[in-house]
Amino acid sequence: MRQEQAAETKQKLLDSARKLFAERGFSGTPVRSINRSVGLADGLLYHYFPGGKKEIFQVIVEESFRRILEEIHQRSLEDNFDGIPLETVLEQVYRNFAEILRDNLDIFKIFFREGEVREFISWDEIDSILKNRYRWLPELLKQRAEAGEIREMDYESAADTIIALMINHLMAKLVGIVPPHLSDPQKRARLIRYQVSLWKIPRP
Repeated sequence: MRQEQAAETKQKLLDSARKLFAERGFSGTPVRSINRSVGLADGLLYHYFPGGKKEIFQVIVEESFRRILEEIHQRSLEDNFDGIPLETVLEQVYRNFAEILRDNLDIFKIFFREGEVREFISWDEIDSILKNRYRWLPELLKQRAEAGEIREMDYESAADTIIALMINHLMAKLVGIVPPHLSDPQKRARLIRYQVSLWKIPRP
């Protein structure tokens, strides 16, 4: 029973600290605020995390990073775009991206705002994962061109255009200053339709 209570308290500390780090930043979140957010007396945090705030930060970053990678991997296994129109494929790509972003918005804020993240994961590692995840898109475009759905083109640059839209959407969400166009289903459909029209084979 005590072990279960201890595990529950540790998880509450992690959940609360994640929200505080996302809102106030690592430096702007004192240990006292984390303690009080879950009703603990000052100093008790060190009973659960002897390394203090930095240990909590490390656990949050590493566990969240692994969870996001697993979610991305799982979605890639579930995706099956055979025979689906390209516009529908891009809509599903957005939905996957938006759901991951929605479920992990706090941790994405921490990843992009806090320099301390680099102590536990490298940006090169993140960049490599993103490139590997979207490496299939140029290949998909090539296959669709070979099938006559779209024209031959620079497939990597075409895929980069889609990824740039996603990154712009991500940054807008993180900063919170402009409602991203991709959040609006009608605007998103128009953007996707326009993008695919640029790839279509010109009619004689």
